[in-house]
Amino acid sequence: MTTDLRCYGDDIQGLADLVPDFDLRSPMDVESWYPREWQAIADTLGFAQQLAAAPRAMPTTPDRITAMTLVGLMAFEHALRAGRLGIPESQARVQSAVIQAMTTAGLERGELWRAMVDPTTLATGACYAEGGRSLRAFYPDTAPGYFGDGWSGPPPRAESACGWQTPLVLHLGTFPWVYSSRLGDTGPGARWASSASQPALEGLHVVASLLEPATNLRQDARQVAAIYRHFATHTAPLVAALPSFQPGRAEAGRLYRRGRFLLAHQGSLHVAALDGPRGRLAASAYNYILRRFASFFAVRRAALRALATLPFEVQRRAATSADPCLRQQVEGVARAS
Repeated sequence: MTTDLRCYGDDIQGLADLVPDFDLRSPMDVESWYPREWQAIADTLGFAQQLAAAPRAMPTTPDRITAMTLVGLMAFEHALRAGRLGIPESQARVQSAVIQAMTTAGLERGELWRAMVDPTTLATGACYAEGGRSLRAFYPDTAPGYFGDGWSGPPPRAESACGWQTPLVLHLGTFPWVYSSRLGDTGPGARWASSASQPALEGLHVVASLLEPATNLRQDARQVAAIYRHFATHTAPLVAALPSFQPGRAEAGRLYRRGRFLLAHQGSLHVAALDGPRGRLAASAYNYILRRFASFFAVRRAALRALATLPFEVQRRAATSADPCLRQQVEGVARAS
């Protein structure tokens, strides 16, 4: 069966092609594609050294993709413990609890990539105590940004102890860049760690889970496509203003376009940035975010191609998804079998 992603928009097929295609039914493909993605994540988030030192296999885990996920998360956890821990323990505990609650609800609704919740419905209220004050555990991301036009939404149903007046929104699919308007070189979520709690690990686990076929198929891809399209619309003029990279003619330290991605010739993407009406966008963040979108749809395409070989429960959930494009593909698989 030919898997066609254009149901999500003509641009989505080309988006998935930004990363190599692969076949989930091929162990060789799986064992080359997933380590490549983890290497790209580690290079940007600063745990490449820990990933290189991590074991290459988890013999006790029968699912190879799950095994590679565990290796990647373990490497990230080691890097967090070795780095500077940046937030109070009280805030970290609340963040972990909130992310877990939002992940559970978002997965059930098929809206895990961008999760939204009324903070006053949470056990913690998304608040933490410090110095006798009740503070918000997350930034209220309400201004127009690169992922959307703002999140005023319905106000909380109850009074907030720490001043929430809007829904809590986190873009977990592009963790650690979880806010629409804070896309500097260091993603805000990368600082979510304390001596005892590591909500950052919860965040990266969401990114990893969206690369696993079962969770990928539970996500309504229309949400991902809409956020990608907003991101592409507001970054396209900034990227188009850059020169195209031409080997032998490039200047050291200058930022270039190379295909759809950015390249800092003989320099670091971590210090280069684009400046637009919606704020500063680090070159490293741009490449990482674009690759997250591309990888999601590459896994969606591979999962649909291999759907008949996936567990029955995964097939059943896909067949009853709220995503009409996914249901259409599942029906095509059923007709072909």
